[in-house]
Amino acid sequence: MAQQKRFLGGFVALNTGHITNCYSKVSLRQRAHTCSGGFCGENQGLLDYCAAQGYVRGKGEKSGLCGRQKGQCPHGFWLRNSQMTPSDWLDWDLSISAEALSVQHLESWNLEEVWYLHSEKSPVRLSLYNHPPVPADGVRVVEIADLQSLFDFARQINEGESDSGTVYRLTADLDLGGRAWTPIGFDSNLPFSGCFDGGGHRICNFKILADKYPFAGFFGCVAKSGQVQNLQVDCVLLGQGSAAAPLCAHNEGEIVNCTASFHGEPSRYTGGFVAQNSGCVRNCAALGRIGQNPPIPWWAVACLLVALCIPLPVYFSLSAQAMGPEVYAPMILDPNAEPFAPEEAMIPEPEEEDDTSASFVMNTEMFLSTENPTGRIGLRCPSWSTRGFVATVRISQADLAQIGYSIEEDYLTLYQSGLIAPGYGVDVITLHPLPGNIALPAGTYTFSVLLEFYDMQTNEKSTVNTVVPLTVTVSQAAEQHQDTEEEVVP
Repeated sequence: MAQQKRFLGGFVALNTGHITNCYSKVSLRQRAHTCSGGFCGENQGLLDYCAAQGYVRGKGEKSGLCGRQKGQCPHGFWLRNSQMTPSDWLDWDLSISAEALSVQHLESWNLEEVWYLHSEKSPVRLSLYNHPPVPADGVRVVEIADLQSLFDFARQINEGESDSGTVYRLTADLDLGGRAWTPIGFDSNLPFSGCFDGGGHRICNFKILADKYPFAGFFGCVAKSGQVQNLQVDCVLLGQGSAAAPLCAHNEGEIVNCTASFHGEPSRYTGGFVAQNSGCVRNCAALGRIGQNPPIPWWAVACLLVALCIPLPVYFSLSAQAMGPEVYAPMILDPNAEPFAPEEAMIPEPEEEDDTSASFVMNTEMFLSTENPTGRIGLRCPSWSTRGFVATVRISQADLAQIGYSIEEDYLTLYQSGLIAPGYGVDVITLHPLPGNIALPAGTYTFSVLLEFYDMQTNEKSTVNTVVPLTVTVSQAAEQHQDTEEEVVP
């Protein structure tokens, strides 16, 4: 009996539609009887301005971009490293070495609004800009602000209550706590036909059971009239089924400005973003791995245990080893971050290529008023740092209890930056009000700032992160204060 053909792609397994301005960094292992590619398994439609930098492993000749090309790909390439040889790759002529990549190779690519080059030695990466909210004039809008409203929305769609004239708008990041997820529109007879606007928010920490649903993804099936935009998902694909992908298993509609992060097992059709696409996908990115985790070496565990015992110095400099097995969503560069003049380095810049030090500078105090929740934080990522970071400003459950406000979680996030790259900084931030649009009362609080470090070339999250205190004074009237900045010492 002949074995069933499988399709495996870092972004899409089978494309018969249009995919433009999209990027994949998904590692995958090709198997026998598999049509696989770093970006697309088989293309029968249009791939335009698409790039891939995922490792394709396995025996035999491999394809860095598209396993089987039956359509069109006027602008596309995949990035290779120095260990690769032409004899192992079917589409070597479509590859560019990461070291040689420059603006000249991307003359016709939109480097102002869609793509950016971090440096000439870094792979090209997609910078995703949030689209404006879907116009709500004369349109029914359903806001999704918590887990219960998300579950209610999914249940209504799967019970056939979808309305193509409704905009479903996500208004907060949601953590599903490891739950198994029932795909929205899991039945091809009842696909999602409305408009889902993620608002730039993230839905994370959920499982998709590919062996339970024929179309397994956050969205199972999206109809021709369906739209999904401005959404980030981070999940795990479990089991081997028919069609599986983190964001959507089968798309006939329009998906714009979304990112997907995942790791999982291969099904018959498996894509890093969408499994089967006959619609339109634009300005989207996929990051993850298809296959089993490699074992974690004993020395990595030992290093982590030692690092956790190191006290926090005044100068926040860490040796951050990137975690290979873990997968995180592609981080969007902070639109408010601005370059600053290079410091007179009190610490020499790393000389070794494998240096993994991560650094930051931040004020120890911030002053606000009840009328204006904007203050100077002075966040900077020094140019010598080998890692960028995302900063999350949080207030604790205990501090909130003192002002008569209770939450179930340990912390409430009042601000989160985008990815701040080395040589860039955010000087002023605005804190979100408490839920219910309640302003933070006057007083002095000890906030915590969680700093999560990311490798600027691989987007991988570092093993060691840090939490530092921030004293925040809220006054009744706006007052001028001199912020105190942390001293930078070796």
